[in-house]
Amino acid sequence: MPHRPLKRILVVDDDPDLLAVISLSLTALGGFTVETCSSAAHATVASQCFGSDLILLDIMMPGQDGFAVLSAMRQIADSSRTAVVFMSAHRLQRHEYARCEALGCLGVIPKPFDPATLPERLENLWELYARRRLEAHHNEFEVLRRAYVAELAEKVTAIEAAATTLVHSGWDRPLIESLYHLTHRLAGSAGLYRLHAVSRSAAALEDIVHRILNGPSWPPHGSPSELARLVQAVSRAARNDTALAGPVASEASRARAAARGRLQRA
Repeated sequence: MPHRPLKRILVVDDDPDLLAVISLSLTALGGFTVETCSSAAHATVASQCFGSDLILLDIMMPGQDGFAVLSAMRQIADSSRTAVVFMSAHRLQRHEYARCEALGCLGVIPKPFDPATLPERLENLWELYARRRLEAHHNEFEVLRRAYVAELAEKVTAIEAAATTLVHSGWDRPLIESLYHLTHRLAGSAGLYRLHAVSRSAAALEDIVHRILNGPSWPPHGSPSELARLVQAVSRAARNDTALAGPVASEASRARAAARGRLQRA
């Protein structure tokens, strides 16, 4: 999955000589756009207006240390999730590494370092940041997908209920319109959650219902039982897709069976 390249770096250090060397290294060798800050107050302001992709932040500074500066930045919307790399002239203790991780720091570059290799080191850490973001996105998506699969039975049952009512009571335009909206939403959402069989079958049903609603006459010719057969195809697709989705699928299948039983008893 492609991700945006590293372009803008905010460097925070109270040593002006070090800032000059880092800025030269990152601009001349790395081709980055760099903003430098020599104080915590300046850094907090710059984090709101510079639009940095990454912040290179010294830990030991007068007034506020790097941990305090980063904690303050994390409270600002513009820098709440910005990638951060610490610099440190002393060997960090275990509890300090724990603080780095808690603040979402990508890593720590010890001082002194070779300015010539700094751009490459930051690029490597940026790649790590991209992988972490991709993994986090995947995990969040899977949580949403599992919840969707667990609720799929309820969505399909609503479509089945509309089709059953049409079979028993005959053509009813408001009910057909409701069926259209239900299938339209299911076709779109199932596709987003990679339930492709459900999406395709719901889209086919949506197309037929749309044609019925926009046909030349009302009520349409034929029996609603034709629609009911298409709904059965959606139900089969839902069973197949949820079976492939893992443990949640069993929960969804049981919920779906219970819902269908309630419908039949009603």
